[in-house]
Amino acid sequence: MPMTVRQQRVAELLFQELSVLIANELADPRLSMVQVTQVDVSRDLRNVSVYVSHDDDSVSKREMLQGLRNAAPFMRRQIAERGLLRVAPELSFHYDDSPERAARVDTLLRQIAAERTASDHSNTDRSTGGHASPPQAQ
Repeated sequence: MPMTVRQQRVAELLFQELSVLIANELADPRLSMVQVTQVDVSRDLRNVSVYVSHDDDSVSKREMLQGLRNAAPFMRRQIAERGLLRVAPELSFHYDDSPERAARVDTLLRQIAAERTASDHSNTDRSTGGHASPPQAQ
């Protein structure tokens, strides 16, 4: 079901606010490289799904999500205190692996392109005997 204009505006507002909160106001070292990738807001604006990714290989996805769940009451309080919404929504965090999938697809496409280029060069070399033939005079 498509989001309403109100849901979209709230999602954008929360995206910005949560990005700043996570990057600048949380002291948990497990959350140092976390990036908010998407925010989905329920129709009644009371539940928010926050999708995140991270680039820190020393912290597992599970640890990172646990850190965010532990920080959720603080972030919810901050949203309420800043008067962003009438009701501070419940925050649920989910790992977004789409950046990793996109990188994997990009790698595969580059591999296929390289293989095709190599295959085209070897086919050209075989058909010309390894060298280009001179043009025929008529």
